[in-house]
Amino acid sequence: MNLSFAYLIFILVLVIYMVASKNIKRLPSIPLGLFVTSLLLRCLVSIVNVYTWSEGWTSHILVAADVVLTWAVAHIVFWFLMVVISRFKEEKDVLPKITRDFIMFLTFVILLLIVLRIRSDVNLASLLTTSAILTVIMGLAAQATLSNFFSGLIIQAERSFAIGDWISLNEHEGRVVGISWKSTQVLTRLQELVYIPNSILASSTFCNYSKPTRKKIAQLFIGLEYGVPPSTVEQVVIQTLGQNPRVLKRPRVIIRVIEFGDFAITYEIRFWHNSYAHEPQLKADINRQLWYALRRNNIRIPFPIRDVFHGHIERRYSQKQELDLRVEIEQILSNIPILAPLSDSARADLSKRVGIELYGAGELIVQEDEAGDSMYIIRSGACQALRMGQQKKMKLLSTMHQGDFFGEISLLTGDSRSATIEAIEDTSLIVIDKKVFSFVMDESPLISEEIARVVLDRQQKKGVLIEELDEMDSNREKFILRIKRFFGI
Repeated sequence: MNLSFAYLIFILVLVIYMVASKNIKRLPSIPLGLFVTSLLLRCLVSIVNVYTWSEGWTSHILVAADVVLTWAVAHIVFWFLMVVISRFKEEKDVLPKITRDFIMFLTFVILLLIVLRIRSDVNLASLLTTSAILTVIMGLAAQATLSNFFSGLIIQAERSFAIGDWISLNEHEGRVVGISWKSTQVLTRLQELVYIPNSILASSTFCNYSKPTRKKIAQLFIGLEYGVPPSTVEQVVIQTLGQNPRVLKRPRVIIRVIEFGDFAITYEIRFWHNSYAHEPQLKADINRQLWYALRRNNIRIPFPIRDVFHGHIERRYSQKQELDLRVEIEQILSNIPILAPLSDSARADLSKRVGIELYGAGELIVQEDEAGDSMYIIRSGACQALRMGQQKKMKLLSTMHQGDFFGEISLLTGDSRSATIEAIEDTSLIVIDKKVFSFVMDESPLISEEIARVVLDRQQKKGVLIEELDEMDSNREKFILRIKRFFGI
């Protein structure tokens, strides 16, 4: 009983460790189940060995305990080797599960035969003969299963794909989430789990989007109007894609003219990324950004044209819209403090020359430290001003809405941007650049002094302007001199 009590204590310790290793990440999860089984068998023998009726079968239990013990030792040794190799190669799974299971199965069969040969009087010749016959019968009955099993081994030997890779076979496309003895499990973009038999994968042509590297080329096709030169289209597209963090900077974006269609020029856009899982969303984001960028640059995406009647009505409607827009812009300009020194006629002339730009949520309008010579007035929507902090993190300075403006210092002096402005919703902006504002300065050179006074007065109030002036600019004469020098007055 003392021996059986020791077995029970040892079994209890092992069970406690197994439970603890599942709840405590620092403890290695050692496979001790076979050890516990072997100890239970030996504990059973030590308990019933005192009874005479147990003499006939305790020896068989001990043989079974020895078999399980050898399996336990082999399992732990194999587990230890896998842990060491995985750390050396810095890989989580050195061997796929199907390969590990096959190795362990062969090991267990060999150990079983060895223990039976040493510890019992089993005739191995007759056992092997019987096993061979049973193997043939089972093989004939399970041809499909065996075909899938060996196909899985071939796939893993070739390492044509691994868990986590994106593959496509016929109509199925998804991420490999498991490889079993019978099938490979693929999780599609619609979160549907598809089981593909290994034999089909081994005998079919499939595509692995994760090899040879994670970098992949994505294609977009877009039809644009004939009136815009391809070089202009290329410039706008490259600039737009450069703002998307998922588009790789190298290799560079490629734009190709594919076809001269009936009503549009078809362009192919080729760019690199390293996340095939997010490619559909990435393409959707880029299409969305391109819509705004093309709209800002007056590049139309045409549609099929048919005979149009009552064209004069549409022209009148367009003229009325244009007139309403200019009246709206002139009203907005009249409420901008730094433009207050302008006469009514100057503001009316300015309203005809300014541009309108539309930005989508998340797009950057200007970036900190970039060159600039334009001012923006929010016609509709909202923006936020950001500045890079000491820890290389963007810090929110303020939020701006309809009627607010920014960039006036860059417009007047050509200074670089002191903050990044990002649209937080669809935002329409009135843009006044140096070329447009020069007409105002040329007609009334003295207006620069009035504008400088208003800007400096607003600067002293703090919190109204986004951009800040240098210390030297607090001197009104020097600030006026900078404005005149910038506009060549």
